[in-house]
Amino acid sequence: MMRLKADYHTHTHYSDGKGTVLDNVRAAKKRGLDTLAISDHSWGHGYFGLKKEKKNQYFEDIEEAQRIFPDMNILKAIECNILGPDGAVDLTPEEMKEFDIILCGYHFGSKIRNAGDLMMHVSNALHKFTGLGEKRVIKTNTKAILRALDHPIDVLTHPGDKGPVDIVAIAKKAAQRGIKLEINQRHKHLTTEQLIQIKDLDLEFILSSDAHSPEAIGEVEKAYASILSSGLDRKKIVNLKETL
Repeated sequence: MMRLKADYHTHTHYSDGKGTVLDNVRAAKKRGLDTLAISDHSWGHGYFGLKKEKKNQYFEDIEEAQRIFPDMNILKAIECNILGPDGAVDLTPEEMKEFDIILCGYHFGSKIRNAGDLMMHVSNALHKFTGLGEKRVIKTNTKAILRALDHPIDVLTHPGDKGPVDIVAIAKKAAQRGIKLEINQRHKHLTTEQLIQIKDLDLEFILSSDAHSPEAIGEVEKAYASILSSGLDRKKIVNLKETL
């Protein structure tokens, strides 16, 4: 028997979530979690990222929740954005040091700096709706993520969700860098098929809700089913705890 001891990927009203920091923590406490990360989208998301001028209030809300629930471990986290084919992300190394854990993923809606960024978004959207250009999209997405893995991040979120990737190449680079891959409840990636391809690598994973509302905190049943179907060794999932 296994239980989820930590949920490292949750959102609040500071980005595109519905609840407050304290709402999420209360829900995590009710779920019996030991650790919760508040990991809103960073300010490089053009539509609903955390506003940089609200960062201090974000931290204060997390610190206040920690005072109210001293028996829980509440982490200051962020989900930064991969911006384009060059693998740039929207946080500097200095900004990353302010957080306890750095999640990173490719999202539609991240701020566009140049024609290359725009083309990457357009190509992925076109492929999503038509299936066209798959080889080119895989090459671009994989290159972007491989380059992003050179940044000081802790977790790569939902690889392949916004466009297809070479998951084996990405997993090998993540293993070399000590970066964990996310198995996400809200999105289908990592898929069972992807997990089968990479399950034998010397690689760690996290299982996360990607909750956008308090009631979804700790909900990982669908993602956990993919783990069981793939045959992935559950000991490789760092936030699962074996129970009697």
